[in-house]
Amino acid sequence: MIGSIAAIGLASRYLLEMGDTEAILYGSAASGESTAMAALLNELGVKFEYRAIDSDPAAMREWEQLDGERVPMLRMGNHAILRGFDQIKLQQLFGWVGC
Repeated sequence: MIGSIAAIGLASRYLLEMGDTEAILYGSAASGESTAMAALLNELGVKFEYRAIDSDPAAMREWEQLDGERVPMLRMGNHAILRGFDQIKLQQLFGWVGC
């Protein structure tokens, strides 16, 4: 799901602290989708920071405060969050055009 963050509270605060172009991927070692999303982001040339929620307590808190329900979760600046791995949505989000 891609959408603007409009909720007031901790989630909004974390998003507002980010720059407009910063991308953070929350994932876990046990998630094949996290690995697939990281690989696709690299293939698309997207610069991002990977935060492992299963080994980094601070990343886990951030993910939970952003209503993390599943991994992977990609946060793009203070504008959007993509939950789960959806290759087509990810390609559209970063302007990839092709068949």
